[in-house]
Amino acid sequence: MIPERQHLPLHALRAFEVAARYRNFVKAAEELGVTHGAVSHQIKSLELQLGRPLFDRARRPMALTPAGLQLLGVVSSSFDRLSKAASAVRRGELEGDITLACVPGLAANWLPAVLSEFLATHANVTIRIVTEYWRHPTMAEQSDLAIAYGSGEHPGKRVVLLGHSQFFPVARPGLVKGTRASIRAGDLLRHTLLHEYSDETWSRWFAAAGLPDVDTARGLFFDGAHLTLQAAREGCGIAMGDMPTVAQDLANGRLVRLLALSVPAAFPYYLISAPERDASPAVAALERWILERFAALEAKK
Repeated sequence: MIPERQHLPLHALRAFEVAARYRNFVKAAEELGVTHGAVSHQIKSLELQLGRPLFDRARRPMALTPAGLQLLGVVSSSFDRLSKAASAVRRGELEGDITLACVPGLAANWLPAVLSEFLATHANVTIRIVTEYWRHPTMAEQSDLAIAYGSGEHPGKRVVLLGHSQFFPVARPGLVKGTRASIRAGDLLRHTLLHEYSDETWSRWFAAAGLPDVDTARGLFFDGAHLTLQAAREGCGIAMGDMPTVAQDLANGRLVRLLALSVPAAFPYYLISAPERDASPAVAALERWILERFAALEAKK
């Protein structure tokens, strides 16, 4: 029977890993600073626990059995990870594997640059991004950290308000003739309206612009901001964007803001994580990073 974790023979596994690298017990003993007999005893003990021979001692040089090859792959990678983690702790670096859930619009248009900067500072952290439809935030309950839109009700989780965005119309440069000062809200009706899920945001925006009776239930409807904004970049029509999703497009000229008027998003963004006492140092650091970057972006509104 394979031993349970609390009974794992770590010294024997270390002796096995070194001996398997050299295919020689004497050289393994030299690296470990013990006698040849001690290495041989540790490996025989491990073979008895596993119920399998790990070395073919009849061959010269000594060879690994199939069971030995299988074990070596796992043991070597495990010791490599332990060594890397210990080095990171010694240097005061963060280390960890984080699953981050996010609504698609932010995941496609804002997160990549933010996370690449974080990883440039914390190279021993791995981040896995999963996206989900905002009305069904199941992944938020299963992830280390989540950026959610809509409800802040997540029992048992730590919920922090990330921000409440303002939406405004954006399009590819040249699609709508004129400058921001000369363009009027009614001019946008000559073009295809690009919607995320529904026409609710466009309807509120036109009402704020003094055109409450405009029929906004036309144009193209998509199931995510990442798709409406890509359609806008391609010149398919006019989309609604907020600073988190379009800041980079505005900076590099792929999109232009057509009018200064904006309307608040129907819901805020929230950052959801495990209770503070349970958060790993890497997750806590990423949470602070996201909060700071989002706050800086919101300041540009």
